[in-house]
Amino acid sequence: MDKIIEKLRESKHAAIMAHVSEDPDALGSCFAMAEALRQLGNEPVCYVNERPEPGLAFIGGKYTIFNGDVSDINCDLCVCLDCGDRERLGSRVNIMRKVDNSVNIDHHYTNDLFAGENYVDGEAAATGEILYELFRKMDVEITDKIARFLYIAIAADTGSFKYSNVSPKTMRIAADLLERDFDHAEALRLLFDTEPLALMKMKGAIMGNIHSYCGGKVSVICIDEKMYTRYGVEEGQGDFVNIPRRVEGTEIAVCIKRHKDRIKISFRSNGNINVSDIAANFGGGGHAAAAGATADGSLAAVEKSVVGYCEDALKALA
Repeated sequence: MDKIIEKLRESKHAAIMAHVSEDPDALGSCFAMAEALRQLGNEPVCYVNERPEPGLAFIGGKYTIFNGDVSDINCDLCVCLDCGDRERLGSRVNIMRKVDNSVNIDHHYTNDLFAGENYVDGEAAATGEILYELFRKMDVEITDKIARFLYIAIAADTGSFKYSNVSPKTMRIAADLLERDFDHAEALRLLFDTEPLALMKMKGAIMGNIHSYCGGKVSVICIDEKMYTRYGVEEGQGDFVNIPRRVEGTEIAVCIKRHKDRIKISFRSNGNINVSDIAANFGGGGHAAAAGATADGSLAAVEKSVVGYCEDALKALA
């Protein structure tokens, strides 16, 4: 971590980025890092591949949508957060190629250490948790704004502190963040308990078509692009994998949805199955309890393949 701190202190114009399809941990971590670097006299820019889904607008923070053109990019360091490999940066990998000076801070134990300097803690509940410790070591003031960003990041990746990745350290960090002045209850309400009516109706339809396999141990939902059109929901909006995850008896929950020209697969484990191993069959990865991947082909073909790997994982554990 010391070498990363050195690079952060030396930088004057940092480009901050996380994985594509940024989730709250990714966004919260990026915005918190930007605020921290500003304290050091840096002029950072948070780059995203595309506009985050509307439901995450409440997080706040400034960002720039990268248009693929690096000719006007003026930065001296790429700060990659919550990203397990270079490909997950999408087109922003071109910024890394131009700058050739990078750090990588992440909590995915499948991280392939793609940056110049890397710090990966697979035991951390969220990248936001790592940044809290980093900022303390750098003597960065945890302001109200930084605390809110980090709290949202950690709360999101722990399912509001109910997932198995929560540790006593996680709770101590959260408690310290709550010493700052921000409305944590409102932040969590907007994060977990607020959705557009159209999205709720779409989820209702999905609930009526959950596929059950392996004696109820594997629950799968499939979403095609027509559903987004039918219910007036923006493509990519919504967290759906927790729908099958809540089905009684489910050990592996899977959401398979078409996103633009590819199929995105989200895995969740309710038991002892390491779903990152299943995701690896599709070139993906993540955590033991939560992982993701992308695939080509039809929804039906991908579902068949996913179920086959899930069945193999259950047999191996038996």
